[in-house]
Amino acid sequence: MAASPPLIDIAEVLETGSGLLAGAEVNAPSAGTRLETYALDLRGWAVAAAGNLTAVEVVVDGEVIQTVPLDVERPHAAAAFGSPAGGRIGFHGVLNGLLLPAEFELELRAVAGSGAQVPIALVRGRRTTLPAANGASLQPLIVTTLGRTGSMLLLRLLEGHPEILVLRPHRYEQRVAGYWVEVLLALSDPSGYMRQLAPAGSLDEPRWWLGDEGPTAHANPADPLHRWLGRDAVFALAQTCRSRIDALYAQAAAQAGGNLRYFAEKHTLRSAALTAELYPEAREVFLVRDFRDMVASILAFNRKRGVKGFGEGGAAGEVDYVDRLAGWANALVRSFERRSARAHLVRYEDLVLEPVATVTSLLSYLDVDASSAAVDHMRAALTAELPELAQHTTAPDPAASVGRWRADLGAGLTRACERSFGEALAAFGYER
Repeated sequence: MAASPPLIDIAEVLETGSGLLAGAEVNAPSAGTRLETYALDLRGWAVAAAGNLTAVEVVVDGEVIQTVPLDVERPHAAAAFGSPAGGRIGFHGVLNGLLLPAEFELELRAVAGSGAQVPIALVRGRRTTLPAANGASLQPLIVTTLGRTGSMLLLRLLEGHPEILVLRPHRYEQRVAGYWVEVLLALSDPSGYMRQLAPAGSLDEPRWWLGDEGPTAHANPADPLHRWLGRDAVFALAQTCRSRIDALYAQAAAQAGGNLRYFAEKHTLRSAALTAELYPEAREVFLVRDFRDMVASILAFNRKRGVKGFGEGGAAGEVDYVDRLAGWANALVRSFERRSARAHLVRYEDLVLEPVATVTSLLSYLDVDASSAAVDHMRAALTAELPELAQHTTAPDPAASVGRWRADLGAGLTRACERSFGEALAAFGYER
């Protein structure tokens, strides 16, 4: 059988170990590896110069996408480097390649018992994007953003345009495409689909088929059946998920009537990336806000509701929370850099201070009616919704929400924001 074109191509593997490691090695992948499946095998070992290492994190764009325990026996390397943890210094994981961007730099870093993160290696390569089917009657309008950036305001504006469909069942946060992208990622993960051939654990566990518990799946790219599961079956699954998105929006469009061209949704970074793969004719809007104002709004919104949402609950305090948001913001920058050539940038400040020019520019990008009458209709529809929006806001009016960080954030939080968001502020044109 003739070989299929590779889906993952490894260009180089660079060891980046520091003095905190007594030794480390990446056995797979290696430079020149060409895989016909989306299943990427990760194998190696690491020994700390002092203390114990507990796991290896797989990091892309500053975000941990998988954590693999150091629990594989590697007695020879352990003896050679005097491992205090005994022989269990090896790691083995199988990564779902759909979590990687088309051009990727994957970082492997060890985690010490103290919580310190120790670099092991950088893996650079390419991933083939999913085959895309054209011809859908409605295309996605992907709104890629973070929390408290004005996404609800933007979606309600978009809803007022006759060529854009915005569903409204749950406070304008519908995630139809995002839902099916997560289904795709779950069912295309080798740890899950290999459970068909090797259940590896108790079948009484309700999630045994997802493979998120128990031994690591073994996916052999040389095995024809394994290769089919990691390639053709993933292609078919992707088209099934897209067909479910299309079907739901076809029903919604039939009920709404009119000459609709787009369905608009808010997206996470990873759901935006894969939705853009599934729909090559999609349009994407990156919505950003001064990250210092974003933090001020998040904290005020959490206090207003008496909760610690947007990830604040996992932080030791407000400064620690801002420090943790750095990877989130930098990942947004990386995503914008990759897709900016076919995307449109909207800044929250422009949306609230110069709404006519900003909305007109956005509609022109979408190639829909951008007349003054269309913009006026959208703004009038939004005005009617303002009383309901009040429960979502934390400033007396939109203009007052611009630059609020100067009054709302103390010196410590302001310094944390400068530290965490320096690159992102510069990338999106905000003064430091």
